[in-house]
This record gives sequence, C-alpha cells and structure tokens, in this order.
Amino acid sequence: MDKKWEIVFDYLMHLIRENKVGAGEVLPSQNMLKTKFKYSEQPIRMAFNKLIELKIVKAVNGKGYVVQDKIKNNLLFSFRELFPNSTNTYYDLKEILITEELSKKTNFYVGSKVVHFKCLRKNKDSKEIILYQESMVPKNICNDLRLDYLNHYGFMKYIEEKTSSKVSHSSKKIYFENINDDEIYKTFDDDKLQGYIVDEGNVYGIFGELLEYRISRYKPKFFKWDFIEWRK
Repeated sequence: MDKKWEIVFDYLMHLIRENKVGAGEVLPSQNMLKTKFKYSEQPIRMAFNKLIELKIVKAVNGKGYVVQDKIKNNLLFSFRELFPNSTNTYYDLKEILITEELSKKTNFYVGSKVVHFKCLRKNKDSKEIILYQESMVPKNICNDLRLDYLNHYGFMKYIEEKTSSKVSHSSKKIYFENINDDEIYKTFDDDKLQGYIVDEGNVYGIFGELLEYRISRYKPKFFKWDFIEWRK
C-alpha cells in the first residue's frame, strides 16, 4: 500500500497535471488536506517538501504553496509542451487490421481493428516541420473519430470528451534512427537531414487499457529535453 505522503503527493500532482491549480496559484492548505485525508500533519508536510524539492511549488509567506511555472520547474507532462509555437495537421485517417508483425510492435491484439492516422507538427512562423507522427488507436473506443475533430481539438481531447476512458500514463522509448524510409524522408523535405530522434510508445488508461500506439520522428535540432532526475 502507498505511504500516506505519496497518496497526498499524487493528489496534488493530479491537481497540477489537470490544470485545476495553475502556475502562480495556491495549492490546498495543509489544514484542508488534513481534513480531506484524515491524516496527521507529518505526511502532508512530506508531500509538500517533495514538491518543493522537485521545484514544482515554492512556499510563499502569507499565501501557502504556489505552483511554479513549468519552464522553471522542468516538469514535463507531454513532449508537446516543448513546442508551444507549433501547429498540428492530422491526415490520412483509415481503418486497418492488426497483423502479427504490427501486434509485436504496438501491443494491440492480432486481428483487432484500429484507426490509423498521421500528423505533421510545424513551427507556426517558419512552417518548418518539427515532427512526423503516426498513431494507432482502438476502433472499438474510437469508432467515430474524424479528421476535423482531430485538427480542431487533438486526440487527447477526444479521449477525455468522447469516451469513458481516462488517460493514466504512457510508456516511451527514445532513440536515434537513421533514414531508412524514403516516404518519411520526403515528408520532411530537408536534404541535410541525417536521421531522426524517435519517441515511440503506448498510452494507457487507468484500468490498463491500451488507448494509443504512437511513433513520432523529430528533426534532431528541435528535440531538446530538459528534465529533473530524482531518486525516490
């Protein structure tokens, strides 16, 4: 069973992750959390200390624990946050059947139906392509997924508003890939490109259901990831 301070920590992280408490705003007080969880002061204080250690919040006299700006705390919930000045264009949406080869790659069951679509992310100003992305999502959950919705809201919004699923976490592999696909190379339209930084993985729901397989190929010059590594 989780330690009491970890339960409080997870709750406070949920508030921040879901933007229920934004940058510059104050988290619930220790007294409010003591009432909510029926805990003593010690585990609640430990949870706040961990948030301070990670530079996610700071203690402000007379106010409480204030959420830091994400640029200052290096807290990254999605690689999309690395590119605020960008736009996504989704295209080529179609239904496909999972083969044995695809099953090994994506973890979808052989014979299951998925919706496959592609996405280009571009810099708003220069229009330069930042990444090329392919996604596969389960047909039984995303039966009415359409390109117009994706281009207006994105896939995560679809999961939140159009399905009963709730995103829990994702698994990722980050690696370098040499150019081995002429179609992808032509998509980037860059003669100087030597290869890609690949972000490949799965998105899961709170009950462990597979919600998306995604592989994103970044131009290396755009992929800069600053993060905090901490020891539990």
